[in-house]
Amino acid sequence: MNKRPLELFALLLGVVAMFGCVLTGNNVAQSESVTKNAQAAQGLSLEIPDAAWEPAFFEDLNGRTKRARISNLRQTVLADDDLEVRFWFDHFEQIDGVIIRRSGQEWSAISIRDREQHRPSSLEQESLRVPKSGWEATWKKLTSAGILTLVDGSMTKCKPDVLDGIGYVIETNFNRKYRTYRYGNPQRADCDEAKRILSMETILFEEFDLANHYK
Repeated sequence: MNKRPLELFALLLGVVAMFGCVLTGNNVAQSESVTKNAQAAQGLSLEIPDAAWEPAFFEDLNGRTKRARISNLRQTVLADDDLEVRFWFDHFEQIDGVIIRRSGQEWSAISIRDREQHRPSSLEQESLRVPKSGWEATWKKLTSAGILTLVDGSMTKCKPDVLDGIGYVIETNFNRKYRTYRYGNPQRADCDEAKRILSMETILFEEFDLANHYK
């Protein structure tokens, strides 16, 4: 029997398979490119630190917020002049937080809490009342503390003397820019950035009377 036709057929199958892999790879790359281009076309820029904490934290956080039907903030394009900030307390596998939104001229805020540690499904939301100083004054206090401008702790010399404890993660979406950054144990760090983080915490706790929520 002549093996030549079989060899040619096998070679043809190999070429077809190789071509298919190339096309698949190109399609994946093209899909990623389309996503980035679409995001750029919408005008949302991302400022995400290349830090070890970021992937693990947001994998955990996104699982929780998805169950609570809270959108992924870095994938949300807000209308002009709208804003949203999220202040997260990350401690011992429990994530609590405060979310402040402005849509048009309407402000709102909610607290996010784990009713039980180590159970993300126990996440609960509570609408917060108008802050004691009013929305505009409270927002001015937060911006003066640097909520829109602080960089990630990994980019500073702000190093606490302990590793375990509480981490503070902030997300902001304003002016078509998404930013996030983290500071671990700022109460144990002697730097201006740590003082600013603690100042933001104090503002939130005092304005919304949250001292008993997270302590």
